Amino acid sequence: MNLKVVVTGIKQLIVKRYAGPFWLRRRQLARSQWFDKNKLQELQLNRLKRIVTHSFNTVPYYRRLMNEHGIRPESIKTLDDIKLFPILSKKDVLEAEDSIISTKYPAWMLRTARTGGSTGTPLVIYRNWSSIGNEHAFVRRQWDWAGIGFSDRCAYFMSRVVAKPDQENGRFYAYDPIMKDLILSTHHLSTETAKGYAEVMKRYRVKGVVGYPSAIGLLAKTCLDSCIELDLKAVLTTSEILTKSMRETIAKAFGCKVFDFYGSAERVCYIQTCECGSYHVIPEYGLTELIPIDESDESRCRIISTGFWNMAMPLIRYDMGDIVVKSDEVCPCGRQFQQVESIDGREGDVIKTSSGRRLGVTLIIQLLYVICGTRYIAESQIIQDSIDHLTINYVPTEKFEKKDLDDFRSLIAKYFPSELKFDLKKVEAVERTDSGKVRPVVSRIG
Repeated sequence: MNLKVVVTGIKQLIVKRYAGPFWLRRRQLARSQWFDKNKLQELQLNRLKRIVTHSFNTVPYYRRLMNEHGIRPESIKTLDDIKLFPILSKKDVLEAEDSIISTKYPAWMLRTARTGGSTGTPLVIYRNWSSIGNEHAFVRRQWDWAGIGFSDRCAYFMSRVVAKPDQENGRFYAYDPIMKDLILSTHHLSTETAKGYAEVMKRYRVKGVVGYPSAIGLLAKTCLDSCIELDLKAVLTTSEILTKSMRETIAKAFGCKVFDFYGSAERVCYIQTCECGSYHVIPEYGLTELIPIDESDESRCRIISTGFWNMAMPLIRYDMGDIVVKSDEVCPCGRQFQQVESIDGREGDVIKTSSGRRLGVTLIIQLLYVICGTRYIAESQIIQDSIDHLTINYVPTEKFEKKDLDDFRSLIAKYFPSELKFDLKKVEAVERTDSGKVRPVVSRIG
């Protein structure tokens, strides 16, 4: 037993469930998920007034900004009044430095976290202790939708480090008996280690898996190819774009539903899928504005959000830098939450051509994983190393044959612009970020 993991688990249990408002918030969320739209808007307005008043009284940055724009806490009379505030960019937060931190909390009462930083300089986010319990309540509500209880053990494919990244042998997992978490090293995941991970999951009788779609997808393909069966209740994916083919592969491998969710270290917006598979913008978590990118197409929207729960570092009208496709559908689950059709994620790296074409990450994912992908390629990644050349790294499964490689090559040649030459390179694992995520497109040409 790893003593360090156990101690961390005890701390997590205390902070998440017993030192804050977790149980109270959990009961409230169990009721509010069934509110009608009017009651949800009333709840949001009360929370919005609370965070604006708190920001004016205790956050120097917002007091200065509100004075400059003639805004007072009493100016907020409707949800639309949030538009009195300018949109807050990541650059604004970086330049604000400590002035955007509430003076209400002494340093010992704050916890820090960092954004991923895969698209630029990471932000340091300060959180007050009670916000952690609130966050856990929102997480656990989706787990309720997925049918995962407190006694169920879950495996994690996230960024938590349980072995040195350059370690080649030994144990690449750790079990936390307090939180019932089996932590699996994403940094060491390959078609070979995936089999070992599956056996470890069996040994610990894991019922749920949480993590990056790319990592869980590789595990799913390995289990399918090796006829390994896992008795799971649900899979929860996050932090990367979950494609239709990924969802289908994971569901087929584990015989359960896949619950995707979107969140961030900034903790201003949550989008979670329910038991019916619909993406819901969670209204009790924050006030999220879906602002069309283009007037000619109002469905593709920027996510601009105001968080309700992190009082240590409030972010009002924060631009997440992410894109969703809005939906006007009503979910059969009965919740009156705003829906989105899909989460397109960040613009990310783009492929450029000498003729001036720009192929965005969403299009590349569609081409690479849906149209050109073969059944026996576990994962792949495009690296643009010059204006007219791509290197496509791929990880084959055991059943991968020469015909699969030929098919992959011919499909890429057919669907990618002819002005782009490419080489296929077999690798043990594709390049990942420091947090263990896979970027489907990596541009090295600036």
